[in-house]
Amino acid sequence: MSSIMNCWIELIVRIVPIVTAVATVIVAIYVARISRQQWRTNREKLRFDLYQRRFEIYLRVLDFHLALLEWQDESKLAVLYVPFLKAFCESKFLFPKESGVYDFLRDYNERAARVRVSKSGIEPLGDVSQEARAQLIEDKIWIKDCIGILDEKLCPYLNFHSI
Repeated sequence: MSSIMNCWIELIVRIVPIVTAVATVIVAIYVARISRQQWRTNREKLRFDLYQRRFEIYLRVLDFHLALLEWQDESKLAVLYVPFLKAFCESKFLFPKESGVYDFLRDYNERAARVRVSKSGIEPLGDVSQEARAQLIEDKIWIKDCIGILDEKLCPYLNFHSI
């Protein structure tokens, strides 16, 4: 009986390290799989959050743009200007420089400011030079037609499937 017992003990002594090694590998593979799934989830969440931030910029610019085109009341426009200004500033950090989004919004902001000043009556139109009037007309036309340009610049960053 002691020889059978010795065989079993010897077998267990040899098998335990193998079972332990296999169990360790299985646990490591399982942990790696869970880590990969968490990485994917976090990557998708980052993608979605970035998309939301960029789309929010688009909506704020669009709201301000529509209010500027309608021009019913300076106070309404002033309320929408603050979110637009925040969107303009955020665009510097949320879009790559080569996208041109920030530069476009800076140009838009400057032109919109000139149009707001002229429409609000802060500066009487009679005192404005011919060059300033021509610039104002150019600004109004540019602003009227610029949403298509904005769409083109933002399209690569708002296409959720390619982000």
